[in-house]
Amino acid sequence: METDFYKKWACQKFIESSQSNVWDGHWACAVLALTNLLEEKLVPDSMQALMKKNLDKTLEEHANDQKYRIKKEYVGITDSMIELLSQNQRSCHALGHDVIYTFYLIHMLSRSNIPATAELFDAMKKIVKDFSASGPGYVTVHGKNMVIDPDAIPDAGIKLHLNSETVLDFLHNFQRPLHQEQRDMQLGHILTHGHAIVELKQISSNYVLDNLDSSFNKRINILTYANKLEEKVIGSDIALSDIALNPWESAYWEQALVDSRHGHYYKYAYSYLKLSRMAGHTLPNFRSFRRVL
Repeated sequence: METDFYKKWACQKFIESSQSNVWDGHWACAVLALTNLLEEKLVPDSMQALMKKNLDKTLEEHANDQKYRIKKEYVGITDSMIELLSQNQRSCHALGHDVIYTFYLIHMLSRSNIPATAELFDAMKKIVKDFSASGPGYVTVHGKNMVIDPDAIPDAGIKLHLNSETVLDFLHNFQRPLHQEQRDMQLGHILTHGHAIVELKQISSNYVLDNLDSSFNKRINILTYANKLEEKVIGSDIALSDIALNPWESAYWEQALVDSRHGHYYKYAYSYLKLSRMAGHTLPNFRSFRRVL
Protein backbone atom coordinates (compact mmCIF):
# COMPACT_ATOMS: atom_id res chain seq x y z
CA MET A 1 0.00 0.00 0.00
CA GLU A 2 1.29 3.48 -0.87
CA THR A 3 1.42 5.31 2.45
CA ASP A 4 3.10 8.65 1.64
CA PHE A 5 -0.31 10.26 1.14
CA TYR A 6 -1.29 9.39 4.71
CA LYS A 7 2.06 10.50 6.12
CA LYS A 8 1.77 13.92 4.51
CA TRP A 9 -1.77 14.15 5.88
CA ALA A 10 -0.36 13.48 9.35
CA CYS A 11 2.24 16.24 8.95
CA GLN A 12 -0.50 18.70 8.06
CA LYS A 13 -2.64 17.50 10.96
CA PHE A 14 0.20 18.30 13.38
CA ILE A 15 0.45 21.78 11.87
CA GLU A 16 -3.27 22.46 12.07
CA SER A 17 -3.61 21.03 15.58
CA SER A 18 -0.93 23.45 16.79
CA GLN A 19 -3.08 26.30 15.47
CA SER A 20 -6.39 25.16 16.95
CA ASN A 21 -6.58 22.18 19.31
CA VAL A 22 -3.36 20.47 20.35
CA TRP A 23 -5.27 17.26 21.15
CA ASP A 24 -6.22 16.84 17.49
CA GLY A 25 -2.65 15.68 16.96
CA HIS A 26 -3.93 12.35 18.28
CA TRP A 27 -5.30 11.69 14.81
CA ALA A 28 -1.92 12.32 13.17
CA CYS A 29 -0.40 9.75 15.54
CA ALA A 30 -3.26 7.34 14.87
CA VAL A 31 -2.73 7.49 11.11
CA LEU A 32 1.02 7.06 11.48
CA ALA A 33 0.44 4.10 13.81
CA LEU A 34 -1.67 2.42 11.13
CA THR A 35 0.94 3.01 8.42
CA ASN A 36 3.65 1.68 10.76
CA LEU A 37 1.66 -1.47 11.47
CA LEU A 38 1.39 -2.09 7.75
CA GLU A 39 4.93 -1.21 6.73
CA GLU A 40 6.60 -3.07 9.57
CA LYS A 41 4.37 -6.10 8.93
CA LEU A 42 3.24 -6.36 12.53
CA VAL A 43 -0.17 -7.68 11.47
CA PRO A 44 -1.15 -10.36 8.92
CA ASP A 45 -1.50 -9.19 5.31
CA SER A 46 -5.12 -10.31 5.43
CA MET A 47 -5.85 -7.30 7.71
CA GLN A 48 -4.67 -4.76 5.12
CA ALA A 49 -8.04 -4.03 3.49
CA LEU A 50 -9.75 -3.43 6.85
CA MET A 51 -6.91 -1.22 8.03
CA LYS A 52 -7.17 0.80 4.82
CA LYS A 53 -10.84 1.36 5.65
CA ASN A 54 -9.82 2.63 9.09
CA LEU A 55 -7.27 4.97 7.52
CA ASP A 56 -9.75 6.42 5.06
CA LYS A 57 -12.47 6.79 7.68
CA THR A 58 -10.07 8.70 9.95
CA LEU A 59 -9.11 11.09 7.14
CA GLU A 60 -12.75 11.62 6.22
CA GLU A 61 -13.98 12.29 9.76
CA HIS A 62 -11.03 14.48 10.78
CA ALA A 63 -10.27 16.26 7.52
CA ASN A 64 -7.53 18.86 7.26
CA ASP A 65 -8.24 22.32 5.91
CA GLN A 66 -5.20 22.26 3.61
CA LYS A 67 -2.62 19.93 2.10
CA TYR A 68 0.95 19.66 3.41
CA ARG A 69 2.99 22.22 1.46
CA ILE A 70 6.69 21.53 0.97
CA LYS A 71 8.37 24.84 0.12
CA LYS A 72 11.74 24.49 1.82
CA GLU A 73 13.13 21.59 3.81
CA TYR A 74 13.96 22.06 7.50
CA VAL A 75 17.21 20.18 8.06
CA GLY A 76 17.93 18.56 11.41
CA ILE A 77 14.40 18.37 12.81
CA THR A 78 15.18 15.16 14.72
CA ASP A 79 17.95 16.74 16.78
CA SER A 80 15.95 19.95 17.21
CA MET A 81 12.89 18.11 18.52
CA ILE A 82 14.81 15.85 20.88
CA GLU A 83 16.67 18.86 22.26
CA LEU A 84 13.31 20.46 23.05
CA LEU A 85 12.20 17.34 24.92
CA SER A 86 15.49 17.25 26.83
CA GLN A 87 15.01 20.85 27.90
CA ASN A 88 11.56 20.00 29.27
CA GLN A 89 12.67 16.87 31.10
CA ARG A 90 11.31 18.03 34.46
CA SER A 91 7.80 18.39 33.09
CA CYS A 92 5.23 15.62 33.41
CA HIS A 93 4.62 16.16 29.72
CA ALA A 94 0.83 15.90 30.11
CA LEU A 95 0.90 12.09 30.21
CA GLY A 96 3.79 12.04 27.76
CA HIS A 97 1.88 13.35 24.77
CA ASP A 98 4.72 15.65 23.71
CA VAL A 99 7.06 12.64 23.72
CA ILE A 100 4.51 10.50 21.84
CA TYR A 101 3.81 13.13 19.16
CA THR A 102 7.54 13.74 18.68
CA PHE A 103 8.32 10.05 18.36
CA TYR A 104 5.67 9.45 15.73
CA LEU A 105 6.82 12.37 13.63
CA ILE A 106 10.57 11.81 13.65
CA HIS A 107 10.14 8.03 13.30
CA MET A 108 8.15 8.65 10.12
CA LEU A 109 10.59 11.24 8.76
CA SER A 110 13.55 8.96 9.39
CA ARG A 111 11.94 6.16 7.34
CA SER A 112 10.55 8.11 4.39
CA ASN A 113 11.52 10.64 1.74
CA ILE A 114 9.03 13.19 3.06
CA PRO A 115 10.91 16.34 4.10
CA ALA A 116 10.20 18.38 7.20
CA THR A 117 9.45 22.06 6.77
CA ALA A 118 10.00 25.10 8.96
CA GLU A 119 6.22 25.33 9.38
CA LEU A 120 6.12 21.75 10.67
CA PHE A 121 8.98 22.34 13.12
CA ASP A 122 7.38 25.54 14.42
CA ALA A 123 4.11 23.64 14.91
CA MET A 124 5.82 20.86 16.85
CA LYS A 125 7.73 23.36 18.95
CA LYS A 126 4.44 25.01 19.93
CA ILE A 127 2.86 21.62 20.69
CA VAL A 128 5.73 20.67 23.00
CA LYS A 129 5.46 24.03 24.78
CA ASP A 130 1.68 23.72 25.17
CA PHE A 131 1.91 20.21 26.60
CA SER A 132 4.65 21.23 29.00
CA ALA A 133 2.42 24.01 30.29
CA SER A 134 -0.68 21.84 30.57
CA GLY A 135 0.44 19.92 33.66
CA PRO A 136 0.27 16.22 34.50
CA GLY A 137 -3.26 15.58 33.27
CA TYR A 138 -6.11 13.95 35.13
CA VAL A 139 -6.69 10.56 36.73
CA THR A 140 -10.09 9.00 37.48
CA VAL A 141 -10.79 8.47 41.19
CA HIS A 142 -14.28 7.59 42.49
CA GLY A 143 -15.66 8.17 39.00
CA LYS A 144 -14.40 11.75 38.81
CA ASN A 145 -11.47 13.28 36.97
CA MET A 146 -8.88 14.84 39.25
CA VAL A 147 -5.39 16.26 38.87
CA ILE A 148 -2.77 14.87 41.24
CA ASP A 149 0.33 16.99 41.74
CA PRO A 150 3.27 14.55 41.38
CA ASP A 151 5.40 16.66 43.72
CA ALA A 152 2.82 16.62 46.52
CA ILE A 153 2.41 12.85 46.99
CA PRO A 154 4.59 10.14 48.57
CA ASP A 155 7.21 8.48 46.41
CA ALA A 156 6.15 4.89 45.64
CA GLY A 157 9.77 3.98 45.00
CA ILE A 158 9.16 2.70 41.46
CA LYS A 159 12.04 3.71 39.21
CA LEU A 160 12.09 1.97 35.85
CA HIS A 161 14.89 2.20 33.33
CA LEU A 162 12.83 1.92 30.20
CA ASN A 163 13.33 -0.70 27.53
CA SER A 164 10.91 -2.98 25.71
CA GLU A 165 10.91 -5.58 28.49
CA THR A 166 10.39 -3.19 31.40
CA VAL A 167 7.52 -1.37 29.70
CA LEU A 168 5.74 -4.64 28.88
CA ASP A 169 6.38 -6.11 32.33
CA PHE A 170 4.92 -3.05 33.99
CA LEU A 171 1.88 -3.08 31.72
CA HIS A 172 1.24 -6.77 32.42
CA ASN A 173 1.66 -6.54 36.18
CA PHE A 174 0.34 -3.14 37.25
CA GLN A 175 -3.18 -3.39 38.68
CA ARG A 176 -5.91 -0.79 38.19
CA PRO A 177 -9.63 -1.15 38.94
CA LEU A 178 -11.41 -1.95 35.69
CA HIS A 179 -14.00 0.78 36.24
CA GLN A 180 -11.18 3.32 36.55
CA GLU A 181 -9.30 2.11 33.52
CA GLN A 182 -12.37 2.11 31.29
CA ARG A 183 -12.91 5.79 32.04
CA ASP A 184 -9.44 7.20 31.42
CA MET A 185 -7.34 4.46 29.73
CA GLN A 186 -4.20 5.26 31.72
CA LEU A 187 -2.57 1.91 30.93
CA GLY A 188 -2.76 2.78 27.25
CA HIS A 189 -1.08 6.12 27.90
CA ILE A 190 1.64 4.33 29.83
CA LEU A 191 2.06 1.88 26.95
CA THR A 192 2.40 4.53 24.24
CA HIS A 193 4.49 6.87 26.41
CA GLY A 194 6.93 4.11 27.37
CA HIS A 195 7.15 2.85 23.79
CA ALA A 196 7.90 6.36 22.51
CA ILE A 197 10.77 6.77 24.98
CA VAL A 198 12.24 3.35 24.15
CA GLU A 199 12.24 4.12 20.43
CA LEU A 200 13.51 7.68 20.83
CA LYS A 201 16.51 6.36 22.72
CA GLN A 202 17.34 4.24 19.67
CA ILE A 203 16.71 6.97 17.11
CA SER A 204 18.98 9.63 18.58
CA SER A 205 22.61 9.22 19.57
CA ASN A 206 23.26 12.92 20.10
CA TYR A 207 21.35 13.29 23.37
CA VAL A 208 21.15 11.26 26.55
CA LEU A 209 17.44 10.53 26.84
CA ASP A 210 17.37 8.63 30.11
CA ASN A 211 16.04 11.85 31.63
CA LEU A 212 12.73 11.20 29.86
CA ASP A 213 12.27 8.19 32.14
CA SER A 214 11.61 10.55 35.05
CA SER A 215 8.29 11.83 33.69
CA PHE A 216 7.22 8.24 32.99
CA ASN A 217 8.08 7.24 36.57
CA LYS A 218 6.16 10.25 37.88
CA ARG A 219 3.11 9.05 36.00
CA ILE A 220 3.46 5.60 37.57
CA ASN A 221 3.70 7.25 40.99
CA ILE A 222 0.48 9.17 40.30
CA LEU A 223 -1.37 6.01 39.29
CA THR A 224 -0.09 4.14 42.34
CA TYR A 225 -1.32 6.94 44.59
CA ALA A 226 -4.70 7.05 42.78
CA ASN A 227 -5.17 3.34 43.45
CA LYS A 228 -4.85 3.99 47.17
CA LEU A 229 -7.48 6.74 46.99
CA GLU A 230 -9.97 4.48 45.22
CA GLU A 231 -12.23 2.79 47.77
CA LYS A 232 -13.49 0.03 45.51
CA VAL A 233 -11.55 -3.21 45.62
CA ILE A 234 -9.10 -3.83 42.80
CA GLY A 235 -10.29 -7.03 41.18
CA SER A 236 -8.81 -9.09 38.40
CA ASP A 237 -9.51 -6.84 35.45
CA ILE A 238 -8.17 -9.43 33.04
CA ALA A 239 -10.66 -12.03 34.32
CA LEU A 240 -13.52 -9.58 33.78
CA SER A 241 -12.70 -9.31 30.09
CA ASP A 242 -14.38 -12.15 28.21
CA ILE A 243 -13.65 -10.87 24.71
CA ALA A 244 -9.94 -10.87 23.93
CA LEU A 245 -9.91 -8.72 20.79
CA ASN A 246 -6.50 -8.67 19.17
CA PRO A 247 -5.09 -6.86 16.11
CA TRP A 248 -4.15 -10.12 14.38
CA GLU A 249 -7.87 -10.77 13.81
CA SER A 250 -10.41 -8.96 11.64
CA ALA A 251 -12.85 -8.44 14.55
CA TYR A 252 -10.40 -5.95 16.07
CA TRP A 253 -10.35 -3.71 13.00
CA GLU A 254 -14.08 -4.05 12.47
CA GLN A 255 -14.61 -2.83 16.03
CA ALA A 256 -12.18 0.04 15.41
CA LEU A 257 -14.34 1.14 12.47
CA VAL A 258 -17.26 1.46 14.89
CA ASP A 259 -15.31 3.17 17.69
CA SER A 260 -11.56 3.68 17.43
CA ARG A 261 -11.47 5.25 20.93
CA HIS A 262 -9.97 8.52 19.65
CA GLY A 263 -7.52 6.53 17.55
CA HIS A 264 -6.31 4.52 20.51
CA TYR A 265 -7.13 1.19 18.86
CA TYR A 266 -4.41 2.04 16.34
CA LYS A 267 -1.76 3.50 18.64
CA TYR A 268 -2.12 0.87 21.35
CA ALA A 269 -1.91 -1.96 18.83
CA TYR A 270 1.22 -0.50 17.28
CA SER A 271 2.99 0.11 20.59
CA TYR A 272 2.14 -3.32 21.96
CA LEU A 273 3.09 -5.27 18.86
CA LYS A 274 6.27 -3.28 18.28
CA LEU A 275 7.45 -3.62 21.89
CA SER A 276 6.63 -7.34 21.78
CA ARG A 277 8.75 -7.73 18.66
CA MET A 278 11.60 -5.72 20.17
CA ALA A 279 11.46 -7.91 23.28
CA GLY A 280 11.54 -11.08 21.17
CA HIS A 281 8.02 -12.22 22.05
CA THR A 282 6.78 -14.30 19.12
CA LEU A 283 3.28 -14.60 20.58
CA PRO A 284 2.08 -11.38 22.25
CA ASN A 285 -0.10 -11.70 25.34
CA PHE A 286 -3.30 -10.43 23.77
CA ARG A 287 -5.42 -11.19 26.82
CA SER A 288 -3.26 -8.82 28.80
CA PHE A 289 -3.29 -6.30 25.93
CA ARG A 290 -7.10 -6.24 26.14
CA ARG A 291 -6.78 -4.37 29.45
CA VAL A 292 -5.77 -1.17 27.69
CA LEU A 293 -8.96 -1.04 25.61
